[in-house]
Amino acid sequence: MRVLKFGGTSVGTPEALRRAVEIVRTELPAGGLVVVSALSGTTDTILEAVAVAAKGDTAAARDRHAIIRRRHLAVALELGLLEQVQPLWEPLFERLAGILEGMGLLWEASARARDGALAIGETLSAHLVALLLAKEGLPARFQEVREVMRTDARHGRALPDLVAIRSASEGWRKDILGGSILVTQGFLGSAPDGATTTLGRGGSDTSATLLGEALGADEVQIWTDVDGVLSADPSLVTNARPIPAMSLREASALSAFGAKVLHADSLAPLARAGFRLIVANTHRPAASRTEINLQAPPRRPGEITSVAYKEGLACLRIPPSRDIEPLFHVALKLQEAGAARYGLLSTPDGSLLLVRPETPDAEALLKELTTSGFDVQRGLAVVALVGEGLREAPGRALALLSSIQEEPITGILAGDTGVSLAFLVPESRLSSLIPRLHEHCIGN
Repeated sequence: MRVLKFGGTSVGTPEALRRAVEIVRTELPAGGLVVVSALSGTTDTILEAVAVAAKGDTAAARDRHAIIRRRHLAVALELGLLEQVQPLWEPLFERLAGILEGMGLLWEASARARDGALAIGETLSAHLVALLLAKEGLPARFQEVREVMRTDARHGRALPDLVAIRSASEGWRKDILGGSILVTQGFLGSAPDGATTTLGRGGSDTSATLLGEALGADEVQIWTDVDGVLSADPSLVTNARPIPAMSLREASALSAFGAKVLHADSLAPLARAGFRLIVANTHRPAASRTEINLQAPPRRPGEITSVAYKEGLACLRIPPSRDIEPLFHVALKLQEAGAARYGLLSTPDGSLLLVRPETPDAEALLKELTTSGFDVQRGLAVVALVGEGLREAPGRALALLSSIQEEPITGILAGDTGVSLAFLVPESRLSSLIPRLHEHCIGN
């Protein structure tokens, strides 16, 4: 039992879609599940349309709708699927237009309506992939993910109902074991009242692993545009290399500290169900790939496998003379607004909260807090050294920090798994610090 997930860049062009077909043919000879994201750029364009519609600019929203429609029709035409897919697509284009018009009339974009708009991008893509696979002779068909992906009613960041998902997916499991290839949307869910929800950014990966867990999959494959999980960000480290195998603990640390190819929520089903998680490159299927398992691969004591970072952090400080309770309240409000929390600490020198605003709402709240008595320091980044080898030689990472003693380190974070050591620096130092750490800790 395998689940294959293809990200937006893996289904973004006719060429990429044809490569995806061959991957499915190779990896799912006896049936399986294919989870697809919206075509690359579609989600961002829908969000732009929603933003301008909420300001009453329906003309600009219509322009972006037209861009989405033209782009999809052009891809379908090149694939020879326009005649088959257009009857499936036209109601979706009409629905998106209606949602945007309604937002424009109200000068408002509710979270519920935004989820409804975003669902259309995923559904357009899934219909196209299902038809393309069938055209190429594979036993594939579209299956609506909202039949099985049951969630709560938190629009934009819905939480899955694991028991309901498992129960609802029994029919899918029987079809797959019978040899069918089901193609479905990522990112989407269904609230108790039937309304469409979304799982947040990275939700397509989470959809794939949640469905893999529910179906009892042996393996979930994430097909993206890099050769697996790399030892560093290749935009900063030109000789970053793929990590062939890693533990769930390492993957979790990397997802927390900036590895864009991994999303923390997508790893939780692996922890519960124990399937293999593969990360591979759609554009280079024969290239290196990363396999993530519960158990750690062999590592030398002190071995570090990756240097990760996350920029755009802010630190909120309150003096020891003030009570810490307001900081707990602020931490909760920021998290509900969409901020990621990296630390909450009380010391004799005062208390601090380290966060990263990841939504417009969180950014707006942080700006509001800056003017309401909190000392807010911006422009920070967290850098992490990650590797199972640190569990065998916990002093290794601290010793490595002595090699960068001239860096303005403003704090050290240590997790309880023992596979990472993270520290705070000004984000302006990243471009020189990350390559130097990679060379010193991992080598060329």
